[in-house]
Amino acid sequence: MDLKNATIFIEEYVKDLIDNCPHCEARVHIEKLWGDYHSFKNGNVEFYVIFRCKPCKKLILKTYLFEQDRYSNETNLKSIGWDEKFPVSLDTELSEQDSEHIPEQVLLDYKEALKCKSINANRASCSMFRRALQSSLLELGANESVDLIEQINSLNKLPQDIKDWAHQIRIFGNWGTHPDKDNLKEINNDDVIEVYDFISKFFIYVFIMPKKVESSRKRREEKINKENQEGNQN
Repeated sequence: MDLKNATIFIEEYVKDLIDNCPHCEARVHIEKLWGDYHSFKNGNVEFYVIFRCKPCKKLILKTYLFEQDRYSNETNLKSIGWDEKFPVSLDTELSEQDSEHIPEQVLLDYKEALKCKSINANRASCSMFRRALQSSLLELGANESVDLIEQINSLNKLPQDIKDWAHQIRIFGNWGTHPDKDNLKEINNDDVIEVYDFISKFFIYVFIMPKKVESSRKRREEKINKENQEGNQN
């Protein structure tokens, strides 16, 4: 099949899956949230897809491989199947590997927000989550001279659902930072948990997931290069 048909196949095949969740260790229903693909030098194509486990709500990254017919001059892909699976999570204690995927200044702001959250300093926590968001946007190329609303809206590389999450973080952060007619809006623990959930998802999509995909891609390309070198030697 060609790339267009491979894409259609993935779109139809992954709408509704039953799989083993690496987080809750159960066989569950997972729903597709987002996907993309990468074409290798040898013609193989890897699709990577983000799922959400319906019971535990955590994210899973899976890769699906199509292999190019090496004897064909045109795109002729054979479905190989699911290949790799990665738990994608962002908890109060980041793994060393995931921490490396988040820019240093963003991570500092995020960790300070978590410290505030741990002692129920709700306004301070939301303010620091907002700061972590803005630091992230600057890392992604936003103009530092415009306000946060414009910084979010101007980044065309961000899908609309991620922009919506970013605006929610901004709103909660404003409640903790700016006084209004009723003085500072009261922020409870549920509000903090909600903005924490938003910023976690935001980091997963813009920093952690792309780096995991990039690492997987590099491993595959190294394997392909090694196989090609061995083939040339024989």
